[in-house]
Amino acid sequence: MEIKKWLNTTITRRDAIVVTAKVGAAVTLSQAITLPFATTAQAQDTPIPKDANGETVRHSACLVNCGSRCPLKVIVKNDRIVRIEPEDAKDDAVFGEHQIRPCLRGRSSRWRVYSPDRIKYPMKRVGKRGEGKFKRISWDEATAFIAAELTRVSEKYGREAIYYNYQSGAYYHTQGRPAWIRLLNLTGGYLNYHNTYSTAQIATATPYTHGDYVGSHFTQIAHSDLVVLFGLNLSETRMSGGGQVEELRRALETSKARVIIIDPRYTDSVITEHAEWLPIRPTTDAALVAGIAHTLITEQLLDEALVNRYCVGYDRSTLPDTAAPNASYKDYVLGTGDDGIAKTPEWAADITGIPATRIRQLAREIARTI
Repeated sequence: MEIKKWLNTTITRRDAIVVTAKVGAAVTLSQAITLPFATTAQAQDTPIPKDANGETVRHSACLVNCGSRCPLKVIVKNDRIVRIEPEDAKDDAVFGEHQIRPCLRGRSSRWRVYSPDRIKYPMKRVGKRGEGKFKRISWDEATAFIAAELTRVSEKYGREAIYYNYQSGAYYHTQGRPAWIRLLNLTGGYLNYHNTYSTAQIATATPYTHGDYVGSHFTQIAHSDLVVLFGLNLSETRMSGGGQVEELRRALETSKARVIIIDPRYTDSVITEHAEWLPIRPTTDAALVAGIAHTLITEQLLDEALVNRYCVGYDRSTLPDTAAPNASYKDYVLGTGDDGIAKTPEWAADITGIPATRIRQLAREIARTI
């Protein structure tokens, strides 16, 4: 069979007899050994009580790729999941932190089980890629096909032609990724991946553009007077998990800080954080930042010594000798750079849709609270 050939394992009758003899000897020896601990009887399987509606409560977690692992209450009736509820057995003060509650994805977990689109058995593509033509095959057919293809590729192109990529999803049963890695390693190795499929470009480019991922914790907002958020929408994207929405709420209760949210959408965060909403055209955040920077520079609201101490490229003094004389960020903003365009609030207003007067006002508000 292809699987046996690919695994390249052979067990002779003599090997089997030797292994059996060793196991038998180990069992005999173990009967003469007194263990240094006592064993107790296993707990009895007690049926889970049902309520008046015939429902029982089981406990699980939302084991998807966000990593939060929010606890779930699974309500079951007649051996079927009827709904998912958040775990509410303990209040928020148990550990002094906000209780972890699931988001909409976690609360809709039962559709991972009952969705008509769920794939329940192997499907083999029978048409061209992208046509969506598949046929159902047995598990034996699937494993034999995979083994045959791995064997063919390995023999023809070498093990470096077998690439195993990172993937994520749900982890409700045995995680398949470690098992596959173990199998591929035992049969000659494989081509591994670097970084991740979702944020690899950001992780690589950010240190050379915006800087490293160094910032403050949400709790520091408790010591702030003004909070400006570019597209950050915690009430919709971080409602679950570690409770960042609750952290932000508590911090704002302490500081009474003003919140300004810059986002194309009027999000839930605008409401829950009692924020001023500045609607902006999508993908124009950089133009707004440049317009703010123009006001900070021209009105001398910026501590340039501080910026030069911690940043590279703000003005000519921190650029390498090989850089063009007008290649600094300050030249870009003031219009003395290559493009010759001053990034005034009026320039930014035409791009972002935010009035120039509001851009200047925002820059001054930021400067007054630094």
